[in-house]
Amino acid sequence: MTRSTPAKPPKSGERLQKFLSRCGIASRRASEELIVQGRVEINGVLATQLGVRVDPFADEVRLDGERLKMPTKRLLIVLNKPVGFLCAASDPEGRPLVYHLVPKDQALRSIGRLDYNTEGVLLFTNDGDLAERLGHARYAVQRIYEARVRGIPNEETLAKLRQGVRLEDGPARAEQVDVVKQTDSNAWLRLTLTEGRNREVRRLLERVGHPVVRLRRVSFAGVTAGGLALGQWKTLEDSEIEQLRTRGHIGAFELPPDPRRKTAKAPGLSTGPGPNEVAPRRGAGRGQPVGRKVLAIDTLPPPKRPSRGKRPGGAGGKAPRSPGLPPPSSRGRKR
Repeated sequence: MTRSTPAKPPKSGERLQKFLSRCGIASRRASEELIVQGRVEINGVLATQLGVRVDPFADEVRLDGERLKMPTKRLLIVLNKPVGFLCAASDPEGRPLVYHLVPKDQALRSIGRLDYNTEGVLLFTNDGDLAERLGHARYAVQRIYEARVRGIPNEETLAKLRQGVRLEDGPARAEQVDVVKQTDSNAWLRLTLTEGRNREVRRLLERVGHPVVRLRRVSFAGVTAGGLALGQWKTLEDSEIEQLRTRGHIGAFELPPDPRRKTAKAPGLSTGPGPNEVAPRRGAGRGQPVGRKVLAIDTLPPPKRPSRGKRPGGAGGKAPRSPGLPPPSSRGRKR
């Protein structure tokens, strides 16, 4: 039977969440959730306190009953993912997994994902903090894709993609997008994104009327799959891993300026309010039907004020009363 941890954890060793991160389980913050959920044991003792420390070489740490081992070296590899492989640890349908293509004894986990039908650069690491640093949207790590789409987007459509369009989970945009090749019926686009949302490229292009026929990621944080055939992988050098850890990118890079911030009168999202509409402030207009036009306050005519020296009601300055109402002095008196 599993016992609870002592009230006062030892002050020596390494913090448990850091140990879990170094084992490639999750980032330190996500590891804290695992500890609080009671899924981690130390030498048969249930760990529920975040201040617990462990000796990586002497203590036995288990997650959901499985013993964890500290990797001997921080590892990061790049896989040239082929189409037809799923980015998951298991699949009830029995489809091939990307983990079948990489070493199985290094506690690797993928940094982000690629769709089943998307190929290209996919990174794996046994460093949970590094996976968090590269995978989370708040760090805006650069991802470059090449997409073959139906039809040939015109400049207006490319501008919409740079400006941003509304998707089901909120506004999204490409930092940069260009046509690199085209035929009579389709085109190859190169897009730079920094969020990595689920199926983001496919949804963006479908939203502007150019569905994706083929999609590949050619770069992630400056890492490419150069020299790798589909299904092959290679390890990154320590110097490259250090650049990714400290800068979030290998080599120099510079994103184009955000078109939404060039001028104060930049247009809104392509599916936002029309030219005669202004989006209400947060909290304003609650309960209004969807699609109702909201006039801007600046477009309303200013209220008319009487000229100085003249008051309603003539020279006496008394405002006219409605017929049938008693004079003000008698209002409210009890009869």
